[in-house]
Amino acid sequence: MNYRKYKESRNLAWRILIGEGVTKLPVDIVQLCRNMGIRVQYFSSSVDDNDGYCIILFGRPRIFVRKECSPERQRFTIAHELGHILLGHVGHYNLVNREPNAKDNPIEQEANVFASRILAPACVLWALDARTPEQIAQICRISHQAASFRAQRMAILFERDRFLTSSIERQVYEQFSSFIEEERQRHRFSGTSGI
Repeated sequence: MNYRKYKESRNLAWRILIGEGVTKLPVDIVQLCRNMGIRVQYFSSSVDDNDGYCIILFGRPRIFVRKECSPERQRFTIAHELGHILLGHVGHYNLVNREPNAKDNPIEQEANVFASRILAPACVLWALDARTPEQIAQICRISHQAASFRAQRMAILFERDRFLTSSIERQVYEQFSSFIEEERQRHRFSGTSGI
């Protein structure tokens, strides 16, 4: 995926977090969709190749998620499908939802970037010093595989030490500041190092 599309997906996730007043992790993605007028429904399927999809029905977007997926996987699927809706992919592309894969086509990658940035914003993970897949999965309530992809990207960002360089990212950080401080205090008093 080219950098312009990556940045568009990332910035859209940040703008949604800001605009919808999200202040803590894990993000209540179902409530976020409801607030935006998007209905989330569950379906049952024994086929494992598609965890969810989205459609426009009677002029309104709907997200469908497979019941058999873990709650963590369902959360990422909902965020991924929300990304497809907000990025304008619905009705224009053949969309498939499953665990993120580095070989996904650019449209799926855009939705994965959106989903991971809305569920696991880098500036919040940075502030909590969350670096491992286990830490990220626990804080954000996402699958280990999705958390592993996020941890790989966070390692690059930690190496570059490039946080809070965008005014939009700084707004996200400020909006989460109370949550960040509460988490730091909670872990300071529990005797654990890091989050």
